[in-house]
Amino acid sequence: MDLASGLTCLLDIPYARRGGVQLCLDVLGTMPSQPLPVVVRVDGCPGWGPGDRRAAMLPFVGPAMARAGFLAVAISVRDSGQTAFPAQLQDVQAAVSWLRRNPLGLPVDVNHIGIWGHSAGGHLAALAGLNPDPEQLCAPANHPAGTEMVGPCPKSAGAEVQAVVTIGGPSDLMRGGGEMRIDQPSPVTALVGGDTSRLRAASPVVHVNAGAPPYLIIHGTADETVPYEQAELLHGALRAVGADSRLVPIARGHHNLLDDPDAPYDGQVWYDVADEAARFFQRQLMSDRP
Repeated sequence: MDLASGLTCLLDIPYARRGGVQLCLDVLGTMPSQPLPVVVRVDGCPGWGPGDRRAAMLPFVGPAMARAGFLAVAISVRDSGQTAFPAQLQDVQAAVSWLRRNPLGLPVDVNHIGIWGHSAGGHLAALAGLNPDPEQLCAPANHPAGTEMVGPCPKSAGAEVQAVVTIGGPSDLMRGGGEMRIDQPSPVTALVGGDTSRLRAASPVVHVNAGAPPYLIIHGTADETVPYEQAELLHGALRAVGADSRLVPIARGHHNLLDDPDAPYDGQVWYDVADEAARFFQRQLMSDRP
């Protein structure tokens, strides 16, 4: 479908089928003859629950990236009601790998792929940037050697990304606070199928390494859902190993980045965040291109 803005939108492109679930992606961009750097959006569904990747069509999400010169891609992933972690990360990795294979001949610059997301999507984006070892993801923490891993844990070839933006995303699921409850059934415990021994494996801070790509971490200082401390923990861990990380606090911002936690996810702050993210991706994904 063609948009009045001059952007072309391709919807419902299948990229994988996992556990009987068809996973699809949407693509938005100018569709030039030359490849474009890609920015992948992971849906910020409530607590890794059912989400709608069409939220990426909001003007301050996919269209903002497309107008900044990127091929904007929005992906679906299985939610925690369908399967437990690490399936969600494996879906993200499968989408990135599909883009690199590029079976449809899209204008994809396979060497310049970034990823971003908000909330649960920010958590998955942060993990995707760290590209954890499958055995670390699937083996329960503190279990004896030889313990059976949780399901098949393949590592998708070509799943690496070159830049990450995480907005209001959890980074250490072993810590409580806000609505991140680990002492009772919650979206956090649902992600790991109720097995809290696996919260460590699902925490980005655990997988931080010196080879991490550059990160831009954006977080409201008054976030009532995912405490601001979560952003500080990831930023500190990345800096400690010499990785490139920048933390941008949104003063008085709640999980919706606004002063009023009950206000809709809209307003100037979201456009400002999109501009910040676009500039970051331009520096990281475009500066070394011809």
